[in-house]
Amino acid sequence: MNTVGLVTNVFLSKREALSLLSETLRLPVRDADSAEPWLALEPGVSLHIEVPKFGEDLPLTLDLTGNHHEQVESASDSLADTLVQTLGWNVTRLDGENA
Repeated sequence: MNTVGLVTNVFLSKREALSLLSETLRLPVRDADSAEPWLALEPGVSLHIEVPKFGEDLPLTLDLTGNHHEQVESASDSLADTLVQTLGWNVTRLDGENA
């Protein structure tokens, strides 16, 4: 599984972030009643939200996963552009072992 992490400059709960992203991207939240809700950005690429552990006050991290590296990379670039232009978020991409 290929993963790209996007770190934002926002501090939102997982529920708030998923709601905002769902509205902004016009995508339904999948498995909304589970412990691991997510968004299907496109066929084969999913977006999960990393929740800080042990009460850490860290900015929101979005993890994009999929089977095809190029597809995940393209989806992450598109998502980052959308978040910057639509929501005004700062987005930093984590690559390699940092993702």
